[in-house]
Amino acid sequence: MRRWVWVGLTVALAVAGGGAGLVLHGRREPVRWRTARVDQGGITQRVTASGTLNALIQVPVGTQVSGVVTALTADFSSLVKKGQIIGQIDPTPWLTALRAAQATLQSATDSQATAEHVYQRNLALWKAKLVDDNDLENFKLAMQVAGANLETARAGLRTAQTNLGYCTIKAPVDGVVVARLVDVGQTVAASFSTPSVFTIAQDLAHMKVTAAIDEADIGQVRVGQRAFFTVESYPDKQFRGQVSEVQLNPVITNNVVTYNVIMEVDNEARSTYLPGQGQGQGQGQGQGQAQDQDKAPARDRVKDQGPRARRGSDRKASGPIAGGQLGTLEYTTARYMPPGSPVYNGNLALFPGMTADCSIVTNHREGVLRVPSAALRFNPAAFITLPEPHAETASHAPAATAGAGGQRAAGASQGARGVVARREERLWILANGMPKAVPVKVGVSDGMYTEVSGDGIQAGLPVLVGAEDYKKAAAGAAMPGPLGGGGMRH
Repeated sequence: MRRWVWVGLTVALAVAGGGAGLVLHGRREPVRWRTARVDQGGITQRVTASGTLNALIQVPVGTQVSGVVTALTADFSSLVKKGQIIGQIDPTPWLTALRAAQATLQSATDSQATAEHVYQRNLALWKAKLVDDNDLENFKLAMQVAGANLETARAGLRTAQTNLGYCTIKAPVDGVVVARLVDVGQTVAASFSTPSVFTIAQDLAHMKVTAAIDEADIGQVRVGQRAFFTVESYPDKQFRGQVSEVQLNPVITNNVVTYNVIMEVDNEARSTYLPGQGQGQGQGQGQGQAQDQDKAPARDRVKDQGPRARRGSDRKASGPIAGGQLGTLEYTTARYMPPGSPVYNGNLALFPGMTADCSIVTNHREGVLRVPSAALRFNPAAFITLPEPHAETASHAPAATAGAGGQRAAGASQGARGVVARREERLWILANGMPKAVPVKVGVSDGMYTEVSGDGIQAGLPVLVGAEDYKKAAAGAAMPGPLGGGGMRH
């Protein structure tokens, strides 16, 4: 009898313990929501991209005739004027062609004079009835052919003179030589394409940034918008520009479509951004260089031969010497710069070819209601079971799942629970302790904050932006260790 009593007590204790375990195991901790408040402030929407700096107008200077380069009178950093001779191609074959054209012209002139004389003589005979009509027509046709040959010879002479003129390379614009692509003695061939000899930047005081904007952002970019960019040479300096052109020609690279956007910027003095290069010190250095140059030998001097213009920020000061580009050098490694030539002294901060990290301001709003952008991408359905009407309001949310261990929200980014892939036009607030969806109208966004408006949306309203993840907290608490909760201390 006692045996059955003990068995009954054991079974009762087991059932009681199992029930208590089920009760404890089934107990659900309340979800602890993370909230933020709707506030009022400004939002600046931007489009970012990388671009390349270049002169506003940069002209490749080529040669239209083939031959050997016999002379160069400009080099890197040379300041040149429009029409200035900067190179020479060997004119020998073109002089020969010119003489041949002159001889051809002389021969055609004589032939035309002879044909005209023959025609006039036979015309007199025709009037005397000594030459028939057919012979007179033949003499007239020969005179016309000789006249056409004379015009052809004259055109050939003009072509030969033009080609000989092409042997002398002249600067097409005022500017600074930023590239020299040939050396004296090099042969250039202009048979199928025009080989470049120099590249001239017309005015380094005014630069442009060419940036590739993704097709997803190009719709927001407009001419006249403000632009900001930085370069690696001056990481703490932000240069300001303006969008001047949005090119419609698409550039497709590896199935990625971009559009080129041009931003104009005024160059500035480099001494402003270099440590220890203030105005006073710059003047002292300039005086010291001038004194040292007076002591240098005449063959090593490169003198300043022109007046300085106004600052590069003045739009009227356009030209090769704008922005203090004209300067002096005591010594130069340039091979083809004659003594006394004006040079660019490199006193402007921005150089052609620099990489610019650009930011274009596409929209700006002040005094608007805004929320953290995370609030528009949060869905509480991953943490609790929502009533059916609320679950339907979330277009990107999955069907509600029970408990914190339910299925993750559809489109969750990188496994983040409750975060949908795309923002939704609704916010979640707490009503009687339960999340409630509130529809809103979404405006501009800067990535961190987004403009919202709608019924009931006002400054100070708390909205849901996330929830504490109890699984991670429990996993951290259950880590084994010498003093962990799962072990025993002896």
